[in-house]
This record gives sequence, structure tokens and C-alpha cells, in this order.
Amino acid sequence: MSAHAALGFKLHTGWAAVVAIAGVSGRFEVLLRRRIELLPPGDFGLRFVYHKAAELAPPQAADLVRRVEAAAQETARVALKDVLDHLRSLGAAAKSAGIPCGSKEIPNDLAVVLRSHPMIHTAEAALFRQAINSACQDCGLVLLSVREREVWLKAANTWGLKEAGLRKQVDGLRKSVGSPWGSDQKTAAAFAVLALRSR
Repeated sequence: MSAHAALGFKLHTGWAAVVAIAGVSGRFEVLLRRRIELLPPGDFGLRFVYHKAAELAPPQAADLVRRVEAAAQETARVALKDVLDHLRSLGAAAKSAGIPCGSKEIPNDLAVVLRSHPMIHTAEAALFRQAINSACQDCGLVLLSVREREVWLKAANTWGLKEAGLRKQVDGLRKSVGSPWGSDQKTAAAFAVLALRSR
């Protein structure tokens, strides 16, 4: 029988940290931690796609954004499939995933986005978040999305723990996995712990 696992993600522009967690409170286990790229190697320079699009004429800008969106979604899908295949090779099955949600809505009008530098950054974050969301949905994972600043408290509450107690457990996982086990991995683990309990 497969062990139940859940994935958690910490997102960056063009890449993400992913951690797979199994077990129960007091006995959480890291099955996998990995950096996954969200653009093909030749396109990684386009992770700041909206910055680049702001320098182009409107038709070229829209075409560039569409092309990078499609590339990010396909790259994320392939990377996630590889993660899930690896977990299956360990006798584990991930059914759910936790991911941060955005706090701002992105206008549908690209021209409006490109006129605002803060909105350009927000749109780039949303593009890669959507790539992970789409990949998870394509792979049949149940998605849980909360704000990153709320994930520790929400994850702790789902397990009947204090936030400090969950943080201590996640910090302690470094003993079994070694480095790197920094803030990216810990945040991704918190999302995985939330998804594991909520599946």
C-alpha cells in the first residue's frame, strides 16, 4: 500500500522549491525536496517576461507573454510529473499540494499591467503560480492555496498544534535530510503539511 504524501511549493520568479511530506505530527518525513525550473533552459532569461514585454509594441508584447505562459505551463507539467514518478518509485503517492495564493488581482488588459511597475512584478509572480496550479490540476492533485504569511498558522491549526510547535518539528527535519534546509524548503514543507492534513 502506498504511503500518503503531499507536496508543498515555495515560488520564485522562474523556479520553485518543492518538498514532499508524509507521516503524521511528530513523525513527519521528507520524501523529496527539489528545485524545479519553470522555463526551458534556453528561455530562463525570459522569467522577467513582463519587464521585457514593456519594451515591445503591443502585438509583440502579447505574443511574448502568451509564449512564455505556454512554456512555463509545459515545463511545470513535465517537472511535476517527474516529481510524482519519483515518489511512486519510493512507494508513495501524492494526492494533494499546497501553494501560496496571490494577494492582488491582475487586470485582463495587458497594457494596464505594463504601465505599472509594481503590477509587472505581480503579473510575473502570477504567471509562474498559474503554471504550478495548472500542472497540479493536470496531474490530478487537490490544490490548497493560502497566503504565504498565513501558512504556518493554518497548517498548525489543522494538526491541532501551536505554530511554534510546528515550526520546531519542521526545523528538526533537517537532521534527517541535511542541507539545504533553509527558508525555501521550510516554507514548502509547511504548505505540504497543510495539504497532507487537508486532503
